[in-house]
Amino acid sequence: MPPYESGRRLCLLMEAGDTRFSVEATSVMEVAAPGPDETSLRGVQEVVDLSVLLGGEPEQGPGMVVVFDVSPSLAVRVRSIVEVVDVAPAPHFLLPSGLGDTLAALSRSAVLHKERLYLELNPDSLPHEPGPVSPPPERPVHRLESTPERSLVFESQGRLFGLPLPLISQVVMRGPAFSALPGRSGAVAGVMPHDQTLWPLYSAPALLGAAPATAESFLVLAEVEGRRLGLSACRVLGVHPRFVPAGEPGEFTAPGVSAPVLFLDLRRMFS
Repeated sequence: MPPYESGRRLCLLMEAGDTRFSVEATSVMEVAAPGPDETSLRGVQEVVDLSVLLGGEPEQGPGMVVVFDVSPSLAVRVRSIVEVVDVAPAPHFLLPSGLGDTLAALSRSAVLHKERLYLELNPDSLPHEPGPVSPPPERPVHRLESTPERSLVFESQGRLFGLPLPLISQVVMRGPAFSALPGRSGAVAGVMPHDQTLWPLYSAPALLGAAPATAESFLVLAEVEGRRLGLSACRVLGVHPRFVPAGEPGEFTAPGVSAPVLFLDLRRMFS
């Protein structure tokens, strides 16, 4: 009986680069160890790193080869094989918009299995050789012009940022369910399920174009113009009142805060 008629959905779970993927078992022809040169399967079929196909870095170590049942067949090297499992009972999530055209073509959903998030990969949409990768669109940088009231102050990559309290939904720790995105993802550090939704997690320094997106220990979850998003933080300093302009656009100081705090105008950036 076909899986969709029996209520089962067998998928191969695997890791490539820093990302975890799920693929329908019916799309997999073979799983095997790579050849000694790690670039071919039994010296016959060329193997390319899945991470490289998706705009990332080459895999370290021999890894494993997965041959997809596409035309022509495609053999990719992944970091590791997790397991083959029935994911039908597992929580499923739609990917949020704004993660880039390349990812949107490859995956539209994710599955949560054993507290780990796996992006559901469509092998038919995979390129057969490395090529241009479309990252998420850059957001225009807007700094807050009006003096903020009570706001949460947090640190990311050595710089202090602030977010007005009305925008904040919650502050949570980055848990094992967090998933990095493949390749170059612009200012997006990854996605994480929370409150039955996948939240895209941005890096404030990356939004400024000052540093690459980095997933840090804390996630400041916010709701901006009907959009749910998170900001990565290495430290949360708490809520502070009585901000005054610090001289530079968007920067303010407050009693008890040792350095100027930069406020990005997320309403304008994500409207």
